[in-house]
Amino acid sequence: MKKTISLILLISLIFISSAFASDNAQNYDTISLYLHGVLGVDGMTTSFSLPEKNGANREGVFLKVGVDGYKNEDLGAKLGATADLSFSLPFRSEEKAGIDLGKLPYLGLSGGILFRSRPWDYIDISLSLKGNVSIYDYSSISLGLSLEPQADIYFFDDIYLKVSLSYGSDIAKIPFGGDKYVVWNNLPSRFTFGIGCGYAFGGYSR
Repeated sequence: MKKTISLILLISLIFISSAFASDNAQNYDTISLYLHGVLGVDGMTTSFSLPEKNGANREGVFLKVGVDGYKNEDLGAKLGATADLSFSLPFRSEEKAGIDLGKLPYLGLSGGILFRSRPWDYIDISLSLKGNVSIYDYSSISLGLSLEPQADIYFFDDIYLKVSLSYGSDIAKIPFGGDKYVVWNNLPSRFTFGIGCGYAFGGYSR
């Protein structure tokens, strides 16, 4: 009889342990996604590119949609991945020293890593480092890097207001034709400021 009770208890403990292990396994394999859209203003300039000091300028209105992702966020994951697609329509473009940034729409695709901190229950602060592929003069493709600090202010557990800043600089331009395969000089930098909203789902919890 004692052996039977002991066997039942052992089997029960095995099932309970398996259930807890299953729950923990799920907690250790969850993905959190943050979808967002941002509307704002942007500016491009070559004045920070050497050797040209009096560079061309361009200002516009931009729209960006993107997604941030974290794995095992419930266990304190702070490092994630980010990607976005941006579109900018210029309302002003000034040519200087023979450099023209054009008046055609800007299209950009970015992706990189994202570090997030949560100083308060209703605010997330993050910083991302991205690689960019863009086109704005339709005669070349530009490659660059950008740094983007942003804050997410939560109205509900899954809906938030996003405030975003960014600074990026092209590091190379690949023309579609001409004598040069890669252009390194007089490349523009880009600044953006935007406000938008987002929705969090998946393994996310607050």
